[in-house]
Formats: sequence, structure tokens, C-alpha cells
Amino acid sequence: MEIIIHGRNLDTTEAIKNYVRKKASKLTKYSNKINKIQFTLKIEGQKQIVESVCSIVGTTLVAENANSDMYAAIDLVVDKLEKQFIRQKGKLRKPRRNRKGETTMEE
Repeated sequence: MEIIIHGRNLDTTEAIKNYVRKKASKLTKYSNKINKIQFTLKIEGQKQIVESVCSIVGTTLVAENANSDMYAAIDLVVDKLEKQFIRQKGKLRKPRRNRKGETTMEE
């Protein structure tokens, strides 16, 4: 898994980079097929904004959050990604239905 961290209007310190890597490594428990996670950290006025794009085999997950604290914004973005992973796994597990409402898999 490749973790890319960019900073806009902000110097990303080693402490912030290590915090992002630590939080992003938690996402591997949901899927081992993560190719790349890109975090963009930026400051606009009083807001600390974190955007994240996660590339998985077959799909891409995107999350964004703004907060007055950069570490809190990182936590919230990772929480959003976790929820998206759970939702994505649920979609993959459900049997597909045809037009009549019957399952296509034999029961």
C-alpha cells in the first residue's frame, strides 16, 4: 500500500506525516487490495481541510473533512473511509437481484 501525503499552503511536519501513516494503516484490516491512499492537507482561512482518495482494486473511495484542528480532521476523514469500506463490503456480499426480485444465486 502506497501512502502519499501532500500539503497545500502548509508545511507537513514529520509528526503529521507519521500520524497520517498510522491512521491509514488501520484501513488494511478492511481490505488487503488497497493500491494507494492519497491525503491532501490544506489550510483555507481558519479551516484545516483533509481530502483523501483511496484506490482499491475495482473502485475508488473519496472522503473530505474540515475542522479547526488538523489531527481531528485526519481522524474524521479516516472514519469516513472506514464507513465507506464497510458499505462497499456489504454491497459485494449481497446477492444480486433480477427484475422480479428473485435472487440470481441458487439458495
